[in-house]
Amino acid sequence: MILSRDDCVNGSPRAARVALRDVRDEDLIVQVQNGQRRAFDELVSRYKGRLYSFILRMVKEPTLAEELTQETLIRVYVHAAKYREIAKFSTWVFTIATNLVRNKMRQRSRRPRLLSLNPAPEDDELPLDPPDRKADPSSTIQRSELADIMAEATARIPEKYRVPFLLREVEQLSYEEIQQVTGLKLGTVRSRINRARNRFRQLIKPMLRNETLLAELEEIEARVAETHDED
Repeated sequence: MILSRDDCVNGSPRAARVALRDVRDEDLIVQVQNGQRRAFDELVSRYKGRLYSFILRMVKEPTLAEELTQETLIRVYVHAAKYREIAKFSTWVFTIATNLVRNKMRQRSRRPRLLSLNPAPEDDELPLDPPDRKADPSSTIQRSELADIMAEATARIPEKYRVPFLLREVEQLSYEEIQQVTGLKLGTVRSRINRARNRFRQLIKPMLRNETLLAELEEIEARVAETHDED
């Protein structure tokens, strides 16, 4: 097997991968600009899963989500030279992904089967995924059920509110970063996220007939509210 020069950094491909693990995203994309393939591979390993999850929550079609994820990563590679560190790399990546999803939805807007990326109804914060903690099998099943219900409720939030909501609650982007991704005013970003949270609550509470799941959701709400009270 013939290795490229960047394959041999630090003596072996494995050593090269380890060496890149602690490198900032912004420095990795600079290495990509300089032709280092392994730097791009590292970015793919960091972002492919996140992008797929983000896109899937909007389009609700695994095949389409995979296609748009691949297209996003291809565009990152092809347009790497355009990146400048005036924004975080993650902001740039999710801007690309969001624009691709919106373009796809416009192309397929006459097909009502697809998700409606549209409007709906300010300030409790709630993560989309249940906490990752060790538990017995019955608890694992309950958390899986709760995650499915959360995903279903999220899918019913129109795009106008869902995109900033997902960027905040799933991807943990700051309000300022979401402003850059969406092109919205900062006040509009905050308003739409808050409306999405309220809409999410309205949707999910009637779906939680299981008292244990309802108690777990309320526990999540309380914990997250405490966290953001400290911000």
